[in-house]
Amino acid sequence: MNEIPRPPGRRADALAQRLAVELARAVVRAEKGLAGTLDRRELARRLNVSTSSLYAYLNGTTLPATGVFDTLLAALGVSGPEAGRLATLRDEVDAARRLRPTAARTAARRSPGALAVPRQLPLSHPVFVARDAELGRLDAVRSPSGDPAPGRAGVAVVEGTAGVGKTALTLHWAHRTQHHFPDGQLYVNLRGFGDEPVMDPGEALHGFLQALGVTPAAVPTDTAVASGLLRTLLAGRRVLLVLDNARSTDQVRPLLPTDSGSVAVVTSRNRLDGLVIREGALRIALDVLPRYAARTLLERQMGAERIALEPRETDELVDLCARLPLALSVVAARTAAAPAGSIGVLVRELRRARAPLDLFGVQDADVDLRSVFHGSYALLPAPAARLFRLLGCHPGPEIDATACAGLIGDTEPPVALLDTLTAAHLVRQHTPGRYTLHDLLRLYAVELLDGGSPQERRDGTERLLRHYLDTARLADHHLEPWRPTAGEAPDPTSAQPPIDGHSAATDWFESELPALQAVIGQAAATPGLEPYAWRLADACAVHLRRSGRRAQRAAVHALARDAAGRAGDRAARATATRRLADALSRLGRTQDALDLLYETLRTCRDLGDAEGVREVRLSLVRVYSSCGDPRRAMPHARLALAMAERTGDPVALADGLTSVAQQWERLGEHTVALDHARRALDLYTRLGHLDGQAGILIGMGRAEQGLGRPAAAIGHYEVSLDLDRALGDRFREAHALEHLGDAHAALGRDEDAHALWEEAMALFEDLHHPDAEQVRGKLRTAADYPPVPASSQLSP
Repeated sequence: MNEIPRPPGRRADALAQRLAVELARAVVRAEKGLAGTLDRRELARRLNVSTSSLYAYLNGTTLPATGVFDTLLAALGVSGPEAGRLATLRDEVDAARRLRPTAARTAARRSPGALAVPRQLPLSHPVFVARDAELGRLDAVRSPSGDPAPGRAGVAVVEGTAGVGKTALTLHWAHRTQHHFPDGQLYVNLRGFGDEPVMDPGEALHGFLQALGVTPAAVPTDTAVASGLLRTLLAGRRVLLVLDNARSTDQVRPLLPTDSGSVAVVTSRNRLDGLVIREGALRIALDVLPRYAARTLLERQMGAERIALEPRETDELVDLCARLPLALSVVAARTAAAPAGSIGVLVRELRRARAPLDLFGVQDADVDLRSVFHGSYALLPAPAARLFRLLGCHPGPEIDATACAGLIGDTEPPVALLDTLTAAHLVRQHTPGRYTLHDLLRLYAVELLDGGSPQERRDGTERLLRHYLDTARLADHHLEPWRPTAGEAPDPTSAQPPIDGHSAATDWFESELPALQAVIGQAAATPGLEPYAWRLADACAVHLRRSGRRAQRAAVHALARDAAGRAGDRAARATATRRLADALSRLGRTQDALDLLYETLRTCRDLGDAEGVREVRLSLVRVYSSCGDPRRAMPHARLALAMAERTGDPVALADGLTSVAQQWERLGEHTVALDHARRALDLYTRLGHLDGQAGILIGMGRAEQGLGRPAAAIGHYEVSLDLDRALGDRFREAHALEHLGDAHAALGRDEDAHALWEEAMALFEDLHHPDAEQVRGKLRTAADYPPVPASSQLSP
């Protein structure tokens, strides 16, 4: 039976493969004969060709010219009949290729040497949610038409913290777009993180070249040469390369294609700046999932019916998983087959667990959360690893670079260490100079700290508290520089943010309030560190009052009071109790405030603290005034004034005069009130006490209105309003606006009054203050009884 002739294209490919095998055997024999000293670079030099061209000859990709082929055989020691046979085979390959049809020759140019078409993509995750923006950016690696970007290969780097879904995103996109890469898809796990040895680029190249049809013997041993051969083989082809789990730029660079048509997508937990800078790679940084997407991921893995049975528990589970895709997938697998109600059980276990990461543990190290985090932490230099551990001392949602300096006891922000941690995606810089890490990484940092020296935790916590106390005192000094007890600006012991005035101080408090409240709670709960709790609360008191944070103010002073009680410091507890009473009074809890103040009054008397007694008297005046009882307030105001007159303290004297003046005004004795108020204003002005000036001016305006002089009242209110805005006292600003509206209404300027009342009401509503309803009533009354037009007044 005659053999069926092969088509010309297939015959050429078969002959080329035979020639490659024969040449590979000749190379092996030559290497053995020369005791392994055959230098392929030297061989290429003797042939007067590039090293990449030599490898293309050896694997059958390119057919050498006759003269070059003869020189090659001689260099390999091939002679006699064998040389003749190989020369004949070379000529047969040449002849067969010449007989290829035009279409076959075109295909051959597009896919040199008829190389294999690899299909190496692993399975993608069956459940994939969100990431639409990131998928769109990956699509942009190619041109809008779907063809490869012209002139160069596309490179993208998908970066992010461990477990955030970098591989899931990349494989989802790769499977979705593989039809754009008809010449194959290559995949390698570079083992950049974990217990296995990191993969050498040469090993990855060996696998890629074999997948493209290069015989093992023809794979270059030199990484640079193998890299050049890979680029040669990919020229003119459309191949997708997925380089997963890379540790460094140097590990990736030899694997990148250069010819337009191919695309490489790299995933890494590290920030691969070199690829972005030198190769122009597109950087795609992944964060944890949005809350809606995290819930959707659980629904798809556990079933919507299961989620519908426990909606609140599911929402809490999303937060406990920090919206990290790997953590969500682990808990979904843990509860999917469990009985109904198991989500709530898991949530309770996570809340109570001493080591919550245990509940995210599985036998497979690549999906065990603690093992995955350790893979990144283990690669850190020792100073960066120490900073990461010490971040477990910080209980707040974010930390700035200067607080990190305090944490490690440095005088300068540790910018280089923070950059190392951000490059490893163990922390995230979400705004310039401010850093955060998700809750599960925070738990891991706490575990590392707990597993080390107890002294490291203790020292780190105390350094952090010292930093916040120093900075809060510095900021508080700039809020009230006229306060005698403030003296000179505090001299901080560690790196500090640039706080050099009122505005910078206010900005710092606004940025740090969540952290300050958290560290106050931390200090209050740590034996031996309780004094930091009440001292920090004192330093925050002015800003909390001026910014109108009534509930937060009460919470902070309650923590301070409890801390002082546990520490057995009666004087500190008395001060914290008085501050808590002031805060409760602003919340409308009058009786609670009075009970606390009378308790404090007794304590101060027992301690012989005359200044404390005077402060309590002023607080009692404020409480009774707020509930509209000036007759009960007046005795305390007079006693506070008498105590100040005995000591001669000008601030105390001004405060006492203000307190008495306010009660006379409320009792309708406006002339007497103005006399006391003018004396107080004179003292405050000489002291540069802007807070006191703003407060007494409102009282003077009320007295002037009471005397029927609204125009004079307006002058006082306007100055007070300017001061309140400069000081950032939103509560008093709202009251100044309201009273200013009253004065304009008294003058018949109803439009001006209406505008001022509306502004005051907006402020009160923003502060969630009940006085908003009082202003709203004025606006309703003005609407119900509009002014009578002037023409009507002139009618008979």
